[in-house]
Amino acid sequence: MPSSKQPGSSGLSFVDDIGWWAEGRHDKEVAAKLSQAAAAAIKWAGKNGVAFDRGKTEAAMFWRKKKGTVAAAKVKVGDSEVPFNKEATRWLGVWLDSELTLKEHHATRLKSGRNAMVRLCRLTGKMGLSPTNCRRVMVASVQSVAMFGAELWWKGGNVRGTTGRAEELQLLVN
Repeated sequence: MPSSKQPGSSGLSFVDDIGWWAEGRHDKEVAAKLSQAAAAAIKWAGKNGVAFDRGKTEAAMFWRKKKGTVAAAKVKVGDSEVPFNKEATRWLGVWLDSELTLKEHHATRLKSGRNAMVRLCRLTGKMGLSPTNCRRVMVASVQSVAMFGAELWWKGGNVRGTTGRAEELQLLVN
């Protein structure tokens, strides 16, 4: 992996995922910094016999202010331009939306937990699992699926925004 520091940007790689990020006052400034980082990564890849799958390349814009808009600028990656995602972006199993509220991540994990619960319920018929064993399987599978990444949005107690999410998870567990 190329140096994790390029002028105006930083990078992080994990197995086959590479993430570059940059800060700026507007989308064109950020896109220019990310384009430089992409050029450096492609140059490094050429020297080291590595090929990036450009079809999987995504660009995401995150902002601190509420009611931001999707950036119009595009990041130049090799011969193509990558627009900033309008939807949430999945990175290392976590769905990140533009305002980093993690609502999309919570909804996705809750849906996966509900699907796991439906599959588990099919095992608990007349000749199925005992209630004790069913609870053990539920804790091991349903809760772990539904609560993946919860530490990112959970702020404890009755903090605005997390109460409804916690109640939804509790309803699933019950």
